Amino acid sequence: MRSRKIIGILFVLFLVVGFAAVTSTLVINGNARIASNKEDFDVYFSASFENGKKRNSLIKDDTHIVFDYDISMVGDIYTLEYDVTNGSREYDAKVSINCTNSTEYLGITNEFDEETNLLATETRKGTLKIELIKAYAGETTDINISCEIVGSAVSREEVSDGTPADKVKSAWEITEDNDNNGEVSVGDLITLGSESFYVYNIEGDNISAIARYNLHVGGVVADGSWIVTPIEKPTGLQDPSARGGVWNVREVGNIDFVFPWTGVVPYTTEEKYNQANEGLSEENKLKPNDYSISAIKEYVDEYATKLAELGGEIKTTRLITKEELESVGCDPNKYSCKAGYNYNGNAEGPTFAGAPEYMYTTSYWTSSLFGGTDGSVLEVDSFGYFGGREVYHVSDLGVRPVIEISKSLF
Repeated sequence: MRSRKIIGILFVLFLVVGFAAVTSTLVINGNARIASNKEDFDVYFSASFENGKKRNSLIKDDTHIVFDYDISMVGDIYTLEYDVTNGSREYDAKVSINCTNSTEYLGITNEFDEETNLLATETRKGTLKIELIKAYAGETTDINISCEIVGSAVSREEVSDGTPADKVKSAWEITEDNDNNGEVSVGDLITLGSESFYVYNIEGDNISAIARYNLHVGGVVADGSWIVTPIEKPTGLQDPSARGGVWNVREVGNIDFVFPWTGVVPYTTEEKYNQANEGLSEENKLKPNDYSISAIKEYVDEYATKLAELGGEIKTTRLITKEELESVGCDPNKYSCKAGYNYNGNAEGPTFAGAPEYMYTTSYWTSSLFGGTDGSVLEVDSFGYFGGREVYHVSDLGVRPVIEISKSLF
């Protein structure tokens, strides 16, 4: 079979705001100078749509749209629609566009009305289409494409009373700048609406961050009777009370229970497991600790939908893995994420630095198996324990999602 090669497109759409200075000298027993009101003239991108789906995250600032796109099949078409708004009340805008020409492999067209002035406070839509017109047989390559949109002021006789479209603002914000550097970094707390996440890894443009709290789902353990009662009116969102099992550690082996424990759920249930394997032969049956058929995955997927409703532009919503926890300082040989604590009596060696404290402020399930067994999953407890738990266990572990997002959102 002939393999298809990919052309990766890095596209930058520039909107350059130009302003022609307007001056005049009038002599009436002296000089009076008429100056243009440059502060009022403001042309900007107010929306962007990628292949029919609104994606304002492509707008990096008022005058730049940037995207990456892979295209490999002849006839494939990438469509970017964008809105250009004249935010001025005193000036109309003459708008012109100059785009990269079509290439041997890519057909590039841009539709935008350049003939008619963009009136003050009004918005005009443009459509850029990129089509693969010839099969590409070389190694994967990037092709840079750019359009420059120039807006120049045109005088009006009266001030417009219209209301221009809002400028695009990121739904995300940095709520705790851990190193005070003014940009998102590992250790920072980032927030989308009501939901906050600790950044624990950044690779290139990709940010991995873990929920500040567990999700408000599942049940509550009120006291040492270990009876689990369902949460009344679960929100499915993070909640400061949803920390799962909460312990105070005075020393290794000396731990105080702190009730209530809110947001506790089993990794899966026997009913869920049996339903997933109904009709399958023994050799084809999935394991109880398979995340794809777990009960906990439903909470994570529902949370992803709620984040999308908040305008989060989330790449992935999932649970954290063993490898990720190890990368931030958790040690499976010591069964611990907490600095200086060794919960394995057989493990030797000095104490260790451990993971950041925010990684074990709640008790939660991971998506990784424990010890190669079919019925256990790795967990993290709020006193820093990092070990295994049986999948049907219900009393102290909750759902603490991880998200992956683009750094460019900040």
